[in-house]
Amino acid sequence: MKKTILVGSFLAIAFSLSACSETTDSGTISDASLPTPGSNERAYYDDGCRAGTTDAQSSMSMAYERHAEMYDSRFEPYFQQGYEACWLQNR
Repeated sequence: MKKTILVGSFLAIAFSLSACSETTDSGTISDASLPTPGSNERAYYDDGCRAGTTDAQSSMSMAYERHAEMYDSRFEPYFQQGYEACWLQNR
């Protein structure tokens, strides 16, 4: 009986974690996933997007970290999101 409960628990955990995976199949950005226009988060996203676009057009690798001087660590996720989205669109 304990084995059945244990296996069931592992399956429930595995199923719930599978919903957390991200996909990057489309390469497009939906407006719903963008930070609010005019916010600090959006400014860092846009800065990342410009850097990603420039790097992609220059045939550079997708490494947003090379622009570490452009973002504050508190806003790094937004810079990274913008960089990677625009890098992929311009590759």
